[in-house]
Amino acid sequence: MEFQNMSLRVLNWILTASIWLLGLGILLILGVSLYGGLAGKPWFMMFPIVLGPAGSTDLLGDAQAVVGHLLADRATLNVAVDQMWIKFLFGVSTALVVGLWLYAAITLRRLVGDIAGGDPFAETAVPRLRWLGWLLIGVNAATLVSSCLLPLTLSGITLADGRALVTSPLSFGLPSTPYAQVKADLDGWLALCGLVLLALAEAFRIGRNLKVEGEGII
Repeated sequence: MEFQNMSLRVLNWILTASIWLLGLGILLILGVSLYGGLAGKPWFMMFPIVLGPAGSTDLLGDAQAVVGHLLADRATLNVAVDQMWIKFLFGVSTALVVGLWLYAAITLRRLVGDIAGGDPFAETAVPRLRWLGWLLIGVNAATLVSSCLLPLTLSGITLADGRALVTSPLSFGLPSTPYAQVKADLDGWLALCGLVLLALAEAFRIGRNLKVEGEGII
């Protein structure tokens, strides 16, 4: 029991620190966006890209035998953005995403507080778990939507080595010549964790109903 209480306290400390860091992160993002816009400073943005065809280098073992290949198919695109409206748009959207994580951390901290207080089946537990589950599932959707805005940011940009720059992550007809395609940074594990939280919410709902029925019988 003492170990369980300690683990809940440690989790509460971690969530509290995360809340403060996320709050400071929002202020920092908005401050950098505002400063970069008013001072006319360029804002460097990074996007994951996939290179095609991928560069390949042989891996040699003993006796110089080929034992594998090194594929250079991933890279990062670093772009200096000067347009005020683009910096403002991405700054606000990034702050909103961090704000959602901040609200999620606050919600999870309250849920941990209910459990530490001896009331894991509190009335607010089920909606909190459901909200967290849908948030984790929706992160990928938000990432995909923001990735669709990239063509606005990268319009008029070409690569000096002659590669075609494919700015949309949803492009299906890729060029036959060497290209670099911007990819949406999707995370399937977050969606899986979201489904687990939705299942836990249903389990908590059943537990809550059993608790209410038990109290009614007593």
